[in-house]
Amino acid sequence: NLAGREQRFRLHCLDSRNHGDSPHTDYHCLQTICEDLQWYMEENEIKAPILIGHSMGGKAVLLHGLLHGHYCPSRAHSFGPRCIVALDAAPCKYDTSHQYMFEAMEKLNLKAVQNRLDAERQLRKIMDYAAERAYVMANLDVDEVSGDACWIPNLDVLKRDEKKYMSGLQDPGAEFHGPTLFIGGNMSTRLTTTRHLEAIDAHFKKCMVVMVEGGHFVHHAAQYDTIEHIVDFLTECLNLSDVEGISYWKSQRPTLLV
Repeated sequence: NLAGREQRFRLHCLDSRNHGDSPHTDYHCLQTICEDLQWYMEENEIKAPILIGHSMGGKAVLLHGLLHGHYCPSRAHSFGPRCIVALDAAPCKYDTSHQYMFEAMEKLNLKAVQNRLDAERQLRKIMDYAAERAYVMANLDVDEVSGDACWIPNLDVLKRDEKKYMSGLQDPGAEFHGPTLFIGGNMSTRLTTTRHLEAIDAHFKKCMVVMVEGGHFVHHAAQYDTIEHIVDFLTECLNLSDVEGISYWKSQRPTLLV
């Protein structure tokens, strides 16, 4: 939606390992996700990207910024991001857990699923919130011909390693000096907890925090407002409101890694 609306960006939508079409591995932590991201950037010769991530992906892009620093054109091997957008994510260890979602997915009787409506009916008995059900349903694959259903992510590893990718950042002194936007749900604890906001201020020196209506899945619950905030942020960061800035970026087309 963001790339289609603005048509100013090259958009790369990446599935993290153990998600989507990416390979399943027997290990899952923020460090390995950052290594995967760095490999992709180098393999595709991407410099100065705009990194956008939600939840675990948000923590990963934040860590990548801290590890590689803000993009500096004068450095020959600068692969740091130009700016970062983190959706309902903070650079610290969370007190909350997604184990209840993994358990709900495990409870779903896939043998009784012939179509997506069957799965939705089962989930309504297990999960109360529509946004969470939508998130779970996005991870379910149902064959249109046979009706066979299976989970796309590597549930066993993701459930087992949750503490590794929900952890805090290892270097307490690390700083990122590029523009960083945090978008949080006002019913989520990610950006409403004092400790989390203090960590953001400590690590990200040019940050802005905005809140939208909803819980953890801000891009589902408040899609329009979320996109508006991202567009406004990128417009300011890339100087798209200025005539010379618009002309420059039309020729350059910055890269969004989501």
